[in-house]
Amino acid sequence: MNVLVVALFAFFGGMARYFLASELPSWGIFPLGTLLANFIGCFIFSFLVKQIMTKRHLNGRLILGMGTGFCGALTTFSSFALDTVQLLQKQAYGLATGYLILSICGGLFFVWLGEALVRKQV
Repeated sequence: MNVLVVALFAFFGGMARYFLASELPSWGIFPLGTLLANFIGCFIFSFLVKQIMTKRHLNGRLILGMGTGFCGALTTFSSFALDTVQLLQKQAYGLATGYLILSICGGLFFVWLGEALVRKQV
């Protein structure tokens, strides 16, 4: 049953990532969709899944579905890595470096923000 829950939620997370990557206005060759999907996923995972849902002892399958399924499919290291390599192959070294720094620092910031918002509610 857990596999089905993860698969169902992953479908929606993957669709959200696809929508962000395909429908956002392009910044040239900069992978804005992947960056935003990863930021949103980091925030949702930290704020909703790890803080709100877990602390309120919601159904374990719902937490599994949102965390592993939805957030796992929404945020993806493989897209991040592929986008970085593609920037390097296009010799866009500045963009690749900026993308790496922004992705790592931004992801950490959105995890921190999710936890900080929960602490303010307590």
